[in-house]
Amino acid sequence: RVVPFGRFVESVSFIMPSASSLLARRLLATALLIVTPVPLVQAFLPPSTHSSVFPQHRSVSMLLSSSSSDSDGTIDSIKSSIKTTKQSFQAAADEGFGTKAKNAAYTCSVGDIIVPLCSNLTQRQELANRGIYAGVEYKVCELSIDGQEQDTKRIQTLDGQPTNAKQTAKALIKPAYPLRDNLERNDWPVSVSLDEVPLWLSRSTYIAGNAVGTLAVSSFFVAVAAILAFFVRIVSVPTPSMLPAFNPGNILLVTRTIPIGPFRPHVGDVLFFNAPPELESTVSNLNLGESGSEVASTKGKQFLKRVVAVPGEKVGVKQSEPYVAVSSKDPSAPQTYRLDIIGPYARPEIFDSSSWDRPPSRLAKNEFFVAGDNGYRSVDSRVWGPLKDKYIVGTARLVIWPLNDFGPIGPG
Repeated sequence: RVVPFGRFVESVSFIMPSASSLLARRLLATALLIVTPVPLVQAFLPPSTHSSVFPQHRSVSMLLSSSSSDSDGTIDSIKSSIKTTKQSFQAAADEGFGTKAKNAAYTCSVGDIIVPLCSNLTQRQELANRGIYAGVEYKVCELSIDGQEQDTKRIQTLDGQPTNAKQTAKALIKPAYPLRDNLERNDWPVSVSLDEVPLWLSRSTYIAGNAVGTLAVSSFFVAVAAILAFFVRIVSVPTPSMLPAFNPGNILLVTRTIPIGPFRPHVGDVLFFNAPPELESTVSNLNLGESGSEVASTKGKQFLKRVVAVPGEKVGVKQSEPYVAVSSKDPSAPQTYRLDIIGPYARPEIFDSSSWDRPPSRLAKNEFFVAGDNGYRSVDSRVWGPLKDKYIVGTARLVIWPLNDFGPIGPG
């Protein structure tokens, strides 16, 4: 899905207003686009942005042509943001990060942008009641220190002032940008003793820290998305070959299968796998009916089938039903078999007769015999032979949609 990235970035400020720098919003937007389904992102954005952020029923060429000007502006904006942020990082490197950051209250000048930070919730609320909000950028409008005989002396900068003067310095400050209505006041600028706030950061340090924090959060979500994409799949059931366990249209949760030791698939598991070449070669030359129509290719497609037999077991087919020779530790015990009743295929004549009747043969160490629960509509290992483990993607664990079918995968 093609999304005008510049418009989406601006909409991110609705989700995370504290991401004050443009680069921070772009990083957050990238993570959200990667890990979040479009309908979920739409749920968190104002309805008025949906048509511009998520255009529907438009071709890629239309989107590219209609958003070319947006793209040019976005590229220039990104370059400018990167340059500004680079400068901020260079300045912040001199001032320090986190707990090692220098207190800008001791070096600020009139006109500087400074940001108050306070971790004590009680003190934070007291400051907020006076219009001093943690994490908000403020412009220094006026600085003053106590002069001789308790006189107040206005100054332009605290840099170079005596230590005792810095500790008693006061400032008139106002937000550097408009705030939300519930935070705005009619008495800007407000007065504050700089030592009332535990830490003041310069704008450069704040932007750099904000970018680092946002990058860390974005990287976390991208890492989680990558892990989930590898270990978890959401798949849809397209055909009735697995009735009654699955209905066509069911949505399943599939987890990655590792065909090693105890993690190997077991009898009764439903495997999600890529079409093996044996399946493609079996059906590619089929001719259905007098019309001569050919069966569609299976290349690049995935299938769901249930495990009937695992590596090392002997499995055969009799009257379309697969059966497995059950091993016994007692050599004198009579041979017993495990029989899976799945039913005959709807058109048995189009396949070789050995598909429906053949003696047991032992599966290799990397082979599984799989079959559909609804043998009437399933082309499976009866026809094209064992499934090699290298084609297995995962194991179906849960029906997640529709809700009336929600639950673990049932037995065959």
